[in-house]
Amino acid sequence: MNKLNNIKRGLFALTMCLSLSLCGCGNTEQTEGTGTSSAESQQSADVSEEVIIDYGDAESFESALNEGKNLEGKVVRFVAGEFHPDSKLGYDVWAGEHLNFVSSRNPDIKEGDTVTVRTTTVENMMGSWVINYEKVENAVVGDDTITYSKPKETTAAKTTEKPKTTTTAKETEKEDIKTETSAPDEPAEKDTYEHNKYYDIVETASFKNSIGYTIVIHKVLAKQNVSVSATLLAYGADNSVIGKSSDDIVLTEGQYNFFRYSFEGDVSNASIQANANAKSDSFMTGERNVVEMVQYNLSGDDLYITLQQTGDEIGAFAKFKLLFYKGDQIVDTEDGYFNIYAENLNGKGSTDVAKIWAYGTDFDRIEYIYEP
Repeated sequence: MNKLNNIKRGLFALTMCLSLSLCGCGNTEQTEGTGTSSAESQQSADVSEEVIIDYGDAESFESALNEGKNLEGKVVRFVAGEFHPDSKLGYDVWAGEHLNFVSSRNPDIKEGDTVTVRTTTVENMMGSWVINYEKVENAVVGDDTITYSKPKETTAAKTTEKPKTTTTAKETEKEDIKTETSAPDEPAEKDTYEHNKYYDIVETASFKNSIGYTIVIHKVLAKQNVSVSATLLAYGADNSVIGKSSDDIVLTEGQYNFFRYSFEGDVSNASIQANANAKSDSFMTGERNVVEMVQYNLSGDDLYITLQQTGDEIGAFAKFKLLFYKGDQIVDTEDGYFNIYAENLNGKGSTDVAKIWAYGTDFDRIEYIYEP
């Protein structure tokens, strides 16, 4: 009997040893497999794909837009300017001179933040660029990243003389403004970029802004209620194109307005090819003569403009435009949408004050223009 019990105990011990041995092997394999998976995940995280930035600052990005390039889908890094969460465009982050990065959700961006985004849509609205975007993480500057480089120092034009308008050797001078044919017994109406049935250019100026761009201003007196799109092409001495800039304005008969062109380099000695197209007001054009300037004053570096609503409704894209004068010379310009700068204008007779940063601008008077 004892012998039989000993045999049973031996078989039981052997069975237990085999079971423990098999469990140990299984645990080892599982541990090794888990370790491998964890290592692979860590390696994958370490080598996540980096995104190369296409434009390293707002200035280079805006310059490319002004040159007519399609920049949808491009990656841009910029320093955020003013943040306007209540804009009718959405959550609006300003950058550059006329860049509006807009989102339907709060992007959690503060003024001064460095932001990297990928553009999804880019649209020009009344001279400003409205950009929808998505934020980009893990973005880096690459060899092909474009950044703004300050132009070589040149003497900017200091007078209000009009840039040269000449016909190049290739007969590039052409005027695209459409006019109706006059009756045979009527004198032919002028049909040039400077003088036509829509407006007359009454004053011109050129100067350099704070980032070294050459700004060209053509002030006009309107003859009709009409919208005008205009473009300047700048040609060098060898007839090669050295710059291009466009602007869209809405004219009100009998009132002043101005075209504003921006060139990255110096075009004071360039030959200029100009053309313009008049077109009917778009659905975005609102009522004319709705807001007037009551007064303005300068306090420190800030210009305060008191505005009063004189009409029933301000268009969604209506804006004010300012010409800064020093003596009889135009030295700077500014513009802004009423729904951003003067959101308290909410009915006929209401007033509000627009605040403009005028740091570094030496002027002694301003001229106010309402653009619907």
